[in-house]
Amino acid sequence: MNLPRAALALSLVLAAACSSSDDPTASPPSTAHAEKDRAAEAKRLLTGPDWYRHAVFYEVYVRSLQDSNGDGIGDLPGLISRLPELQALGVDALWLMPITPTAFADSGYDVSDYTGVNPDYGSLADLDALVSAAHARGMRVMLDLVLNHTSDQHAWFKESSADRTNPKADWYVWSDAPSRPDIGCGTFNAQFGSEAWTLSKARNQYYFHRFYAGQPDLNYRNPEVVKATLDAARFWLDRGVDGFRCDVIGLLVESASGCDMIPETQAYIRQLRALLDQYPDRAMVAESTNYETAVPYFGDGHDMFHMAFNFGFGYFWGFPFAGDAASAVSDKLEASRKDAPPGAQEALVIGSHDVSRAYVAAKKVESRWRRAAFVQLTAAGTPFIYYGEELALRPGKAKIVDSRDYQRAPMPWTKAPGHGFTTGTPWLPFADEAELTNVEVESSEPSSTYSFYKGLLAARRGREAFGAGTMTFVDGGNPAVLVLEREGGGERYLAVVTMDESAPQTARLPVARVSGAPALLFGDAAVAREGEAWSITIPAEGMALFRAE
Repeated sequence: MNLPRAALALSLVLAAACSSSDDPTASPPSTAHAEKDRAAEAKRLLTGPDWYRHAVFYEVYVRSLQDSNGDGIGDLPGLISRLPELQALGVDALWLMPITPTAFADSGYDVSDYTGVNPDYGSLADLDALVSAAHARGMRVMLDLVLNHTSDQHAWFKESSADRTNPKADWYVWSDAPSRPDIGCGTFNAQFGSEAWTLSKARNQYYFHRFYAGQPDLNYRNPEVVKATLDAARFWLDRGVDGFRCDVIGLLVESASGCDMIPETQAYIRQLRALLDQYPDRAMVAESTNYETAVPYFGDGHDMFHMAFNFGFGYFWGFPFAGDAASAVSDKLEASRKDAPPGAQEALVIGSHDVSRAYVAAKKVESRWRRAAFVQLTAAGTPFIYYGEELALRPGKAKIVDSRDYQRAPMPWTKAPGHGFTTGTPWLPFADEAELTNVEVESSEPSSTYSFYKGLLAARRGREAFGAGTMTFVDGGNPAVLVLEREGGGERYLAVVTMDESAPQTARLPVARVSGAPALLFGDAAVAREGEAWSITIPAEGMALFRAE
């Protein structure tokens, strides 16, 4: 994609359109809109309680981002050293996958101490240093909070499983039989096994777990558990973290008739939100276990989650982008927002630590993951970029815990041996083609995926419409072209994407919908005035972002 050529083509087309007026005394339509100081606007938008609406988040697996001591394992000091590069990319906030001590039965999602730091990653002092360094750059730090379960190596579970009369005997879910009539659910999915009850020989009872057997579920019907977990959240808030991504939060409490977001779970979430509201400018995002809609996680829009992931688009975008119908994308984005309360903010992804790399979901067709990322970064919601997606990182081939390790290979920063990640042996081998898909190589190539991400993030930065504006799907008269209109802060933008991979496609928009001529901010397009419509032609596999007002 040659951006300078596209911009030149656009200016020539617009000049021709302006000179063809039937009225020689008429003023030509404006090709430029009043411009704001985007750096100042970004600073304003990223300050205050609504900062999360305008931030670009970056999901970090600390273990795989940067090793600072040569042991092959990424760590917090290593992450601190990479903050300049992440900020230069356009990142405003970090979401760290679990950094607490762990038995590593589920890559850190089996927590063995809620208020410590995994020694592989550093210390509490290192975490404090990260928060301080990020804040000095105007960046935020959000931690993964795993509340549904702990590790079976957690002190709480060791005490609870010792016998039936100890002070924590009722902190987990126990049964004399491998079932209970008041719990109508099993493991979350087949990956975690077929049995949700495991026998504790010491206690001679079975404990319940939605995930691996090493991850026993906490009993949230016990007020002491509620207090202890809220205290853990308070511990991190007191250290200055900016909020939490809450792992499988909808599964906290089970019943005979429901296992996801039942009233008792929602009541706990409201307590957690009330805790966050005691601290200025904090936010939390829900990992929804409902792939159709995240609406239940928002409550009234102000008493539960600030954000919730839209996985209906984020995990399944590969299917519509393999076709040519724009409605397959717009329908999915519209359906997830239906009945959402005022104030609800979706979190948008095209990948994460739980699903295949975008490269795989797109079946190696480059334009598919780029167009999906374009929609992610221009649609209504807060974008979360999984580390390495900005490089089109390939999947790995090795696993230590389970197959999800394929998308958790170390981050390649340079093309040299060790790829700038480590001077030792990496804990997990690098993905294929790391000598090509690394920051050093891609940052010097204008056509690279890295340059694509950096350019698009720069184009949307400091523009209020993308973080908090309205979104309307506009009929461009072509079912193969998706047109998103974003409006906010007194400005309007058009994001235009073709679903066709074989030929250019044209959309036509009424002149009344565009104040003056559309001004190209990013992408490749040809624009012409045709009577009372603007004709926008997008190359095959292409996209373009315009300022419309």
